[in-house]
Parts: sequence; structure tokens; C-alpha cells
Amino acid sequence: MPENITRYVGKRLLYLGITVLLIISFNFILFRVMPGDIENIMFGKNATIETKAELTKYYGLDKSMPEQFIIYLEQVFTGEFGKSITVYKGSTVGSVLGPFLLNTLILVGFGTVLSVWVGVMLGRVTAWKRGKAVDRVGSSFFLIFYCMPTFLFALFMLMLFARYVPDWPISGAYSDDYSEMGLFEMITDRSYHTLLPLFALVIETIATFSIITRSSLIDVMTEEYMTTAVAKGLGSRDVLHKHAMPNAMLPVVTVVAMNVGWIISGSIMIEAVFSYQGLGYLTYRAVIGYDYPLLQAVFMLEAIAVIAANFISDIAMLKMDPRVRI
Repeated sequence: MPENITRYVGKRLLYLGITVLLIISFNFILFRVMPGDIENIMFGKNATIETKAELTKYYGLDKSMPEQFIIYLEQVFTGEFGKSITVYKGSTVGSVLGPFLLNTLILVGFGTVLSVWVGVMLGRVTAWKRGKAVDRVGSSFFLIFYCMPTFLFALFMLMLFARYVPDWPISGAYSDDYSEMGLFEMITDRSYHTLLPLFALVIETIATFSIITRSSLIDVMTEEYMTTAVAKGLGSRDVLHKHAMPNAMLPVVTVVAMNVGWIISGSIMIEAVFSYQGLGYLTYRAVIGYDYPLLQAVFMLEAIAVIAANFISDIAMLKMDPRVRI
């Protein structure tokens, strides 16, 4: 690996580490500067004296703030985020997060891949057919769903299927007897439950990637090298795929990384509407139940996901844009 690339990756890793430490610090401070007594906030007014004493010692709340921060750092780096206070009372946060994280990875993972693929394809078509009927219809579609609140389309899908397809599962990530099913039945059951929230998430996020791709591709097509490519006699397909799209994809990669956080936060509304047991649904329940150890862990996971996505996009830019190496 050339020295300048190694230096660039090293700097990005350094910035990543600093950002993670800042997020950990903010996550620690956030729940300790909120109005009210943190012990009453975390343990509730109805908690017994024995319970308060036990949890106070467990979280180190009887110690000074620097000592509490050191305890918190030890818990974070050992994967011990404490115990759920209200939502899954007494259970460790790590054991609670596992199943919910898997469900969100399935929903957001497939949703992101489909959104990017379909969004880029539609953005490419509308940009190449700029000013024609395809462009006008497509642009209208993008703007409608780009401006529409996430929960509104999810509610529309929920009511539509509840009314016209009553046998279709409209809540949950799987059936109650999921653990008793065979492998094929598990996949089928999860697919049925995931389809509606996945469709709602994809429709909402396609618009963003389509708009960015269309705008970027239109800008690229006005460049001088595009005129040169046409003057050389290259076919429209070669001009589009070999010259326009590689350069138009640069801002799309950046937007994909930036939108990972938005997709996760957007899935909170979708998961709440469909009662889909993912991180978004868990966040909603933790907020309602004032389960701050659980919220701290969820915030940490979501922040790290955004940081990791941005780091991957920075590395991808090395391959796509030689100017990054300068």
C-alpha cells in the first residue's frame, strides 16, 4: 500500500477512535445532566431502599463523577452495559440487545441495499431521460415520498393490508411459535413479517438516493470530458456506464454513509408502527419506560454504526476517487 494511502487510512482510524471516545463521553454525561435526581430517574420513585442501594452500588452512583466515568468506560469496553431497569427488569442489557439487533440488521440491511440499488437505478434513468415523461413522473414520485413523514406511509400500509389482506401478519418480527418451527418455516415466517416494514422503509429511502443520483449525474453530463466522449463517437451506453456513472457515484457513496443514521432513526417509527421487534422498537419502549441503561447502549450502537459507515465510505473513496490519495 502506498505511503500516502497508509497515512490517509491511519488518520481516518485516529479520527474514528477520537470520535468514539467523544460519543462515549457524551453518552455518559447526557443521562447525568438531565433535570431531576438521577437515582429517582433510573430507579423510579417506587423502588425500595434495598433496591436503590444495590443499583447505586452497581452503577457506582455513590462515587465521584470521574470515578463513575472510569466505571462506565470499563463497562463499555467489556460489553457490560448494566441491567435493564423497567423494560426487561433485571436482565442484562447485552442479553436484551441481541435479538433486537439481529432483527434491525435484517430490516435495515436489506432495506439499505434495496434502497441504494433501486434509487441509483431510478436516478440514472430519470437523469438520462431528463425533460421527458419518465423524468417528470419519476421526479414527482421522488419528491412526494421524500417529503412524506416516515410514519405516515407506514400507517397507510398497515391500514391497507389490515383492510384488504387480513390474513397477512401486520405486527411483530415473527410469530409466537417461531422457536418451534423448522428452518424453512422460520425463514418463511420471518419473511412474511418483515415484508411490510421493509417495503415502507425502502419506499421512503429510495427517494433520497434517486434525487442525489439524478442531480449528480446531470452535473456530470455537463462536464467537458463528457462532450469529448460523445465527440469520439462512443455509444450512449458506454458514455453513461464508463464515463458518467463512475463519477456521479462519488457523492452517492457519501450520502449512503450519512444516511445510515437516518435510516436507523427512521426505522424507529416504522418498527413502532408495525411493532417490529428491532432496535427502533426497543428504543421506543425504553424511552416510554425511562430505561436509561438500555437507552445508553442503543445510542452507543447507533452512533458506532454511523461512524463505521462513514469510515467505510472514506475507504471506498480511495478506490473511486484518485484525488483522495493526493
